[in-house]
Amino acid sequence: MILTMAFRNRQSLIQWMQTPGTIPNCPPGLEYLTQINQLLVCQRFDLLEVLGCFATSKKYEVMNNQGHRIYYAEERSNCFLRYLCGPSRRFTMTIYDNVGRDVITMHRTLRSSCCWRNCYVQKLLSLDEEIVLGKISKKWAGFMRELFTNADKFGIQFPLNLDVKIKALMLGASFLIDYMYFEHWP
Repeated sequence: MILTMAFRNRQSLIQWMQTPGTIPNCPPGLEYLTQINQLLVCQRFDLLEVLGCFATSKKYEVMNNQGHRIYYAEERSNCFLRYLCGPSRRFTMTIYDNVGRDVITMHRTLRSSCCWRNCYVQKLLSLDEEIVLGKISKKWAGFMRELFTNADKFGIQFPLNLDVKIKALMLGASFLIDYMYFEHWP
């Protein structure tokens, strides 16, 4: 009962970024990305996971530099695979806007850590290797949060005039980085 009330109070405090108008040649839902040059991706922690008794699906808030929520992301995966495969599990990540509309959907296949297969196929290179499209960095979440939870924070920076599809790709890459390098077995 107390946790439910605390969650409802927190939900009422969340400020969403104002919805921009329709922008020509911009995919629906990505209009927000035309107005920003950085994102903060914060993984929400689950009390059951903190207590170590249950591996839950991951949930993230995506905010602008003023702390206004732009998107909400939620993992859909099999509970059995969360235990059996840990961070290598397959999942679908859906990113929603402020009205609950699906904006981006990403699918990750099951990954094996074996070295005899072509397992590590994720590469992102620019043609000339000189142009920096942006930066994704893990942010310090605070001592207690880092010690007791698996909830991470990532900062994403990119040029304001970068194509919104590339900005969305960088957002998706931040989730993949979290699973590949910072997610731990339950």
